[in-house]
Amino acid sequence: MTTASPLPEAFPFDGIVFDLDGTLIDSVPDLALALNAMLDEEGLPRVRHEQVPAFVGQGARVLVTKAMAAVGRPIAEGAAGAAELDRLHDRFVVLYEEKPVVGTRTYDGAEAALRDLHARGVRLGVCTNKPHGPTLGVMEALGLAPLFTAVVGGGLIPEKKPDPAPLLLTLEKMGVAPGRAALVGDTPYDVGAARAAGVPVVMVDFGYSPVPPAEAGADVLISSYAELPAAFARLAAVAKPA
Repeated sequence: MTTASPLPEAFPFDGIVFDLDGTLIDSVPDLALALNAMLDEEGLPRVRHEQVPAFVGQGARVLVTKAMAAVGRPIAEGAAGAAELDRLHDRFVVLYEEKPVVGTRTYDGAEAALRDLHARGVRLGVCTNKPHGPTLGVMEALGLAPLFTAVVGGGLIPEKKPDPAPLLLTLEKMGVAPGRAALVGDTPYDVGAARAAGVPVVMVDFGYSPVPPAEAGADVLISSYAELPAAFARLAAVAKPA
């Protein structure tokens, strides 16, 4: 298993915020399980596992909307469509919360990197568009929750990444100024939120980005958590934290 290399002695940030799905965890197996259970109940075809990463990143409503379009029953516009989306979204969330970690796993080196940062006294946060309740459940089940100072999931406030509001709220709850923080994510939504909040950003290239990761505009791109310490050193030069 790949592990993170030691962090530099003079760590340049007070807090690090992580996205969750596609960044710290591979959750596609359980998202697909819940989606297909929902589709079974609707008498619709199932989605294939390899389709699901393209649905992830903008929250559960978008995930359900994309899944419905993929199986040939797109959500209609207007009040009737909105009501149907509400119903399907709520049912998906219930099904997902019932079995959130059957196949979900942390990426190689992710937990070791988190524990290194936590042991050093760096405050950690999660900022995700994933619904807040399932986010907490998954983190508890994987044993990650005690490492984090703040968790902000989808629905806690109306805005979602790439709006900076969820990231700024996460930093506020962490007690860390944007100029003393960095974000680690996997999609352009993470990059957009970081840019708008004035926070430097590392992007992993193994997540669920809908565009080629190298084209998403992150400050640093990494392929494994072993590269994270060097990425933070490079970010320090970009951010020049006060």
